[in-house]
Amino acid sequence: MYFYKAYGLNIRSEILLPELSEGNPDAEHHLEILSGTINLPGLKKTQIFRRGIRAYFGQDSADSLFLQWDKIGSFQAIEGRQLMVSPLTDDPNLISLFTVSEALGLILFQRGYFLLHASSVQVGNEAWCFMGLPGAGKSTTAAAFLKAGCKLLSDDLTAITFTDGIAFVVPAYPQLKLWDKTVKGLEYDQNELQPVSEGVNKFSYSPKSDFLHQPVKLGEVFFLHKARNRKNLTALSASEIPTETLKNFPLPIKLLKDDALKNHFFQSFLCAGTANLWRKKRPDGFGNLEKWVSDSVRKVNVEMNE
Repeated sequence: MYFYKAYGLNIRSEILLPELSEGNPDAEHHLEILSGTINLPGLKKTQIFRRGIRAYFGQDSADSLFLQWDKIGSFQAIEGRQLMVSPLTDDPNLISLFTVSEALGLILFQRGYFLLHASSVQVGNEAWCFMGLPGAGKSTTAAAFLKAGCKLLSDDLTAITFTDGIAFVVPAYPQLKLWDKTVKGLEYDQNELQPVSEGVNKFSYSPKSDFLHQPVKLGEVFFLHKARNRKNLTALSASEIPTETLKNFPLPIKLLKDDALKNHFFQSFLCAGTANLWRKKRPDGFGNLEKWVSDSVRKVNVEMNE
């Protein structure tokens, strides 16, 4: 049995999950991950792809949630407390990759977390989130902030909780996946990175030694884009906020119906009440990106010292 910590949860797992932080075997666990047989309900295709493989989703009468990737495995989330994994591959790295992505996201959804397909970092005392379509530069932007001395909070799935109506990002686990062009453009030392199973052109940056698990108050949210006919930075209007967060929901959209959809909209407005939400054009080129990052970090540091 293995013990981990991620998203504020103490996890006991039968499956090796090297991406996650080591946990305390003596701590009360919130989630159990087991390997076994899963009886799948009827499944429907989703908008989710990982390693080019489409995910299929289902739900049974007991409200268990299911995901399946062909030739990878099936996953069943039960009451936010148990994740069953039924592998269809002998590659443990692939099983781990798919377990700690959308499959773990099903558990977080059941536990009431507000979820975004976003990369997040800690800038000063606040969490900054970066969202956008594939290729918009979420991970690259996060990597630039890490290079500037900020701390990683999450890679591509950001979980948010609320205390007295205030939004907090709950740190995920110490891994940020980077394309090789990002590694070169930001001049990361490739000797300090590891190739990941998601593809031959991606590498893993894993700051395990200084990864913190305390929730961080949400401060800034950026919806990144590359459109040349838009301004560099514009604030989102109240009417745009729920639509943009809905576009960046990281799990099967079929989950957001009835009360779940109303709750998603309500939580998106709580985020807007806590943080500034922006639509931002990604800076052209790595040099301009690093300049924006440097200016942003410097401004935050000055404000903290005033």
